[in-house]
Amino acid sequence: MTDSRQTTTYPAPLADGSSVLQRESDIYQQPSAGNIENFAGTARVPVGIAGPVTVHGDAAKGDFFIPMATTEGTLVASTSRGMKVINESGGVRARVISNGGIQRAPVFEFHNIDDAADFTHALTEDWSWLVPIMESTTSHGKVMDISCWQLGSLVCMRVTMNSGDASGQNMVSIATAKAIKTIIERHPEIKRHLMAGGMSGEKVGSNINALLGRGKNVVVSVDIPAEVMHRITRARIEDIPRLHRSYTDFAMLAGNHNSHHSHNNVLPAIYIATGQDPATLCESSYAQNSFDLDTDKGMLRWQVHLPNVNVGTVGGGTGLPTQRECLELMGCHGAGKVNELAELCAVTSLANEISFWGSVCAEEWVDAHAGLREK
Repeated sequence: MTDSRQTTTYPAPLADGSSVLQRESDIYQQPSAGNIENFAGTARVPVGIAGPVTVHGDAAKGDFFIPMATTEGTLVASTSRGMKVINESGGVRARVISNGGIQRAPVFEFHNIDDAADFTHALTEDWSWLVPIMESTTSHGKVMDISCWQLGSLVCMRVTMNSGDASGQNMVSIATAKAIKTIIERHPEIKRHLMAGGMSGEKVGSNINALLGRGKNVVVSVDIPAEVMHRITRARIEDIPRLHRSYTDFAMLAGNHNSHHSHNNVLPAIYIATGQDPATLCESSYAQNSFDLDTDKGMLRWQVHLPNVNVGTVGGGTGLPTQRECLELMGCHGAGKVNELAELCAVTSLANEISFWGSVCAEEWVDAHAGLREK
């Protein structure tokens, strides 16, 4: 087997040192040793700063600037405009309402359905004996739940762990691998096993993530006065729920279960800037808007629910030079900061959604993109 870390002979211009890819990459080579193989340089994505935004969160409290790595013109400007609406509305309430943990879902094959059913029943009744085995592999991870799903003579064991301040994919993988070894020793009736079944919800959009959770479950809410919304975006608050309903109806017809437009623009920009795994956007992609229009008070309550925000403030790419700097700019680097980062991701998503729907309702969306591209 070839060692993927071997010295690689690169083609020109990488070989002669004239590559833009390699410029200033020496500051990344040592810190990224565990994040990349055959290191050749860094791909630089422009980073813009949105904000500030006033947040009244359980974890995030105060005014925050948000770094966003993107090549999409108008994204940072639009997000900042939504943040201005939030600020002039008195700020946004944010809360992580639950932690869905991180999952692995190995599959065990049995000789018949009876052995599979007996195993499912036994493990469902008592999985406490696996807890010390799994938690011995990590100083931070804690087992939250183990559930079994039988399909014929196959059983999928869905393991959920609280990964602390890390995003936790590797942590739960190592713990689950040790659990599997012990299970096989204890259950000789297992015919074979597969480490990665399809029920973990990792890096895919899935109903099980939305229902049972994966990552942080976050809700944010802001009460927007009609005067503020119209002055900043030229949109009327009464138009937004009505037009949004039309969008949602046809989105459902197309097979899209989200009622949120901007979420998948905002999260990857924050994820790339702060050293998250961008591929987890797939599992983080579910989001829902909800509205409560009070015409008597001239107020629109706008809430966003993000049930699967998968982020970390330690480990992975969070220690790389610019990624760490972006986290520090947000006040979110290190232990004890993961809920704060999750709340800020949701707040930023809401801000961009406010600006997007404001421009759509004011019939300025395309003009805004065209105008900024010309500058």
